[in-house]
Amino acid sequence: MSRLTAIIIAGLIALVSLSTVGCDVSAERELKRAERALDEALELAADRHATEDYEAAEELLIEAAELAKDKRIQEARMAAIKSKLRAEDAKRKAKERVMILEAEMEELGR
Repeated sequence: MSRLTAIIIAGLIALVSLSTVGCDVSAERELKRAERALDEALELAADRHATEDYEAAEELLIEAAELAKDKRIQEARMAAIKSKLRAEDAKRKAKERVMILEAEMEELGR
């Protein structure tokens, strides 16, 4: 995740946190889960090794934050859940890709 995207997402989540107080904290909880899944995927370089899934997860998270800001809580929850699932896919694909690359590097080193 680019630094700017991370700042934007963090800002949107903070805004959502303030605006959802007293309504439905489930959207906020799902937003945090999705953000955490994106962070974990980024740690595995999913932005490079599973770009399509990673970027889709980012876009869904931004969409979820905007929906929550507009008080469209159920839609925000669903977008956040989809974001988390895409981030988990990106994480899995990045792990697989790194394992393949490491195996290829090892093979070339022999």
